Amino acid sequence: DRVVGVTRYCAHPAGVRDLPRIGGHLDPNFDGIVALEPDLVVAIPSGEANRARLQSIGLPVLQIDQHDVPSLLSSIETLADACGVNERGATLRSEIEGRLAAVSRIVEGAPRPRAVVVVGHDMGGGVVRSVWAAGPDTFYDGVLEIAGGVNAVESGLVRYPEYSREGLATLDPDVVLDVVAGVEDRGLDTEEMLAGWLRLDELRAARLGRVRVLEGDVMVVPGPRLPEMVETVARALHPELAWGDR
Repeated sequence: DRVVGVTRYCAHPAGVRDLPRIGGHLDPNFDGIVALEPDLVVAIPSGEANRARLQSIGLPVLQIDQHDVPSLLSSIETLADACGVNERGATLRSEIEGRLAAVSRIVEGAPRPRAVVVVGHDMGGGVVRSVWAAGPDTFYDGVLEIAGGVNAVESGLVRYPEYSREGLATLDPDVVLDVVAGVEDRGLDTEEMLAGWLRLDELRAARLGRVRVLEGDVMVVPGPRLPEMVETVARALHPELAWGDR
């Protein structure tokens, strides 16, 4: 009830959809933010110019980094401290870490498939032409590790490199995880997306049917629902394990 404004991407919990929208992380509506008279504005590192502008007009800004799993966990307590609810932050972090540890125990000892997490792709003629994949220094790399997988993307100059169809074939992962949000709003069809992947006969993951389209904002937003994301990825990587009703 202390949150007075959100970005255009915020959809959870459901109540935030009724709050004023102040634009995006990189293109905020400064007039809209000022009108809300916030005591604190939370920003991400890539919005450095926006942080400086907000501070220049007298608004306190807290910049947090969530580019990987350790940073996300730390940011929970940083935000809690800034909001004067330290104990709630510590409790939430402990709960998240407990659920992550539970997933690690389930996948312990199982073969670790080489996987590619795709965060965007270009599809033409009913087949995937190129993709943007999560590299080692990313949030998804940590998710893969906890979920019992290995990132097939090697270190590079950018965190989310682009791969052509041929480049993806060179990686030849055991599993492809295509994460996507806003399926309905963007007019996407997940069955068509999956079909476009399965037509890549040169990919082992396609030939073996080990391509998964994982939809929902929970799959693309770093936050308190991290355990849900990790559990979803773990099930996709290890369908052979006894998950039961977990």
